[in-house]
Amino acid sequence: MRLEDKLYWGRFVGGILMGFLTAFLKLYEPTILVGIFIMILVYVLSTVVIRSLMKGESKARLGRKLYTSGAATYVIMWLIVLVITFNILQGL
Repeated sequence: MRLEDKLYWGRFVGGILMGFLTAFLKLYEPTILVGIFIMILVYVLSTVVIRSLMKGESKARLGRKLYTSGAATYVIMWLIVLVITFNILQGL
């Protein structure tokens, strides 16, 4: 698996985890903007951590893709999992 693919699927899983945590810990209270801010903050922090762990050659090869690869998937998975988990928790 290529490095870009690992980054993409990592963001996919990260979006799922953040969506679940946002709903389960009620990070959307008092407003959803708090949840969105936390989701963005976790994305930025994960990018900084990944960048610091990568070697110079890998950083150069990825370039801007380090920041953009899987970003839309992260947001979409966060939203889908947040809505599904929120609805399941409301039914309990």
